Amino acid sequence: MATLTTLKKRKRLLTLSLLSATALSALGVALVGPALPVTGSGTFCLAKNTGLALTGTQGAAEKEGCVALPGKGNLSMDLMSGEIPLKGGMRLSAGGHRLDVTGLRIRVPSRTTTADIAVDGGARSSVTFLTYGISPSHVTVDHQAARARAMNLKLAEPAGAAFRKAFPAAHVAPGGDLFVFDGSAAFTPGEVPAP
Repeated sequence: MATLTTLKKRKRLLTLSLLSATALSALGVALVGPALPVTGSGTFCLAKNTGLALTGTQGAAEKEGCVALPGKGNLSMDLMSGEIPLKGGMRLSAGGHRLDVTGLRIRVPSRTTTADIAVDGGARSSVTFLTYGISPSHVTVDHQAARARAMNLKLAEPAGAAFRKAFPAAHVAPGGDLFVFDGSAAFTPGEVPAP
């Protein structure tokens, strides 16, 4: 038969468990919801050993071999919906060839980035350019902003043909790491539900 002390301990554990569950539930309600207005920027740096050079176009900022693109769109706090168009563009080059990339648009539900790409000044085509995954070790969200740190962006299969045409000797194949991405998207003040 349980002693009075044991019963008190069990009651205390049950109370703590219920409080924890209630707190987590409240946090979940706060984070799940519609896509909210965001403003931010993303920095694209080439992954190691790609054999490519990277420069900014259409006014994109360059810093230490990376390209920074500003963006304004919408994003849900649970990272399940939203879309963020990025301004400016970038140029990948190697061996006298180039791939111009403009009109980048981060599409959150599909974990992809689409873009208009052109090989050596030719006609532009709109394709799924990059894919990515989201993990807590690289992406954080609070009531002020969503932040990405050292996130690997992979070359998407639909962009593979144009990429191979421009860079047949490149060390990147579809599904391989093309960029390392850092970025932040700040939620518009007054749009975020109170925690």
